[in-house]
Amino acid sequence: MGIKSRLTDNNNKSTRRILIIDDEPDVTLVLKQVLEANRFEADSYEDPRLALKNFRANMYDLLLLDIKMPDINGMDLYQEMRKIDDKVKVCFLTASEMYYEKFRKEEPYRKFDKEFFIAKPIENEELLDHLNKVINIQTA
Repeated sequence: MGIKSRLTDNNNKSTRRILIIDDEPDVTLVLKQVLEANRFEADSYEDPRLALKNFRANMYDLLLLDIKMPDINGMDLYQEMRKIDDKVKVCFLTASEMYYEKFRKEEPYRKFDKEFFIAKPIENEELLDHLNKVINIQTA
């Protein structure tokens, strides 16, 4: 995977880059295919530690992270990645509404609205709309 910087031309939607991290290979494959078919650039990892090791600032517009993974959960992984790139946006994948409610009670995650969580499974169009919405949220 080559290293590319995130482009700043907001009019060129095809430059939006997403990093997918999910320990289920089928999930990462399908998400990557859907995103690439819809003018996103996508990289994916099944190993969250390897993803963190290779993560660099300003490479991605958005992280798409599974919450429940072995070794390190998506929330903790996001906190580590924010130390490298404090501007990257995130959506968390979850198979359970319970995870959203649990993490919303913990201090570092209280700021996350429901829009930052995507329930699996999700229809392609709904996924794309959701990701575009989060990418377009202005960061303070």
